[in-house]
Amino acid sequence: MPKVKDNNLEEVNKISALDASHKNKLKLANKFWYVQIFFLSLGLSIMFALISEFMLMYSSLALSIFLLLFLILVSVIFDIIGVAVTACSVKPLLELKNKGVKGADCALKLVKNADKVSCICTDVIGDICSILCGAGGVAISVIILTEFESINNDAFVSILISSTIASLIVLGKATGKSYAVNYSTNVMLKVGKFLNLFTKRK
Repeated sequence: MPKVKDNNLEEVNKISALDASHKNKLKLANKFWYVQIFFLSLGLSIMFALISEFMLMYSSLALSIFLLLFLILVSVIFDIIGVAVTACSVKPLLELKNKGVKGADCALKLVKNADKVSCICTDVIGDICSILCGAGGVAISVIILTEFESINNDAFVSILISSTIASLIVLGKATGKSYAVNYSTNVMLKVGKFLNLFTKRK
């Protein structure tokens, strides 16, 4: 009997050691993930800030509006993906993968890493684009006031443009989130198919 108890204790100790090792690995992985997010956010912020600077310094009014609408669209699209990846269930994607549907395998990988994918899409790309849309609005206000010197009310122009931008972002994200929740599987499948275009199969 004592030998049996000793064996059980050894097994329990081994399991505890494995659990501790696994937890340490997860902690290291999380720390590395935070570092990755920081540098990814920094890189994207610089890139989009350069776009915003270009809007202010070198582009025409029409091009500035186009770039602003592009940033709003990017923000809404990535917000949709971020919501869909958290709302999507693994089961339908597994069924589609077993049926050989293109994009299902890639979509399944995204859903299994939903926390990280959602963080990148909504907190990094989506929020950065939303913030830079404000900078783009300032750029457009400056261009309008420079080209149309007859406009005397600078504050009115700035408020009107910033309010319009905010309304477009809110409208786009509200509509997009509703669609993402109701059609999460379809959204993720489309994302998977798109990403498959950039992956080479052996």
